[in-house]
Amino acid sequence: PASIDVPGFLPDVPEVRSDLADYMYEIQWFDRHLGQMLDRLEREGQLENTLVIVTSDNGMSFPRAKANLYEFGIHMPLAVAWPARIPAGQQNDDLVSLIDVTRTIFSAAKVTPAQPERLSGFDLLPRIGDAADKASPARSAVFSGRERHSSSRFRTLGYPCRCVRTQTHLYIRNFTPE
Repeated sequence: PASIDVPGFLPDVPEVRSDLADYMYEIQWFDRHLGQMLDRLEREGQLENTLVIVTSDNGMSFPRAKANLYEFGIHMPLAVAWPARIPAGQQNDDLVSLIDVTRTIFSAAKVTPAQPERLSGFDLLPRIGDAADKASPARSAVFSGRERHSSSRFRTLGYPCRCVRTQTHLYIRNFTPE
């Protein structure tokens, strides 16, 4: 715990360092199991043609993170592997929304949704695939919202907040600051 970089919005105290160490242990546990799944796919001869997408649905379980619109609540990990179609070792700083994952899966599976106009999101494959077109424009902003995540407010009222994230700015609007 002594070597952990504590985010500036958390108090740098032993209890927080211990909680962060526990969080990192859980990530290592996940990574170990993900490695076992990938090893299994390889043993079965399926790894080359399997699209693997690893992400999360929210930030770490700390104040100003999980269920909040600050950077530690909206900046999720995203790793995509498909050895037959995506060259390994890429890093991409494009702004991505989780709605893009669904669009990408449809594209990879060559499935046309019944109502394509209702499937929002961008297909990520053109920017990361084997014929990646890095010249095509990247998204200029992503949007997130917060309503309810728990019954922590009086009468279980929501937290009507929205945000827009660009490469350089994060704007959060709280519609009921009172």
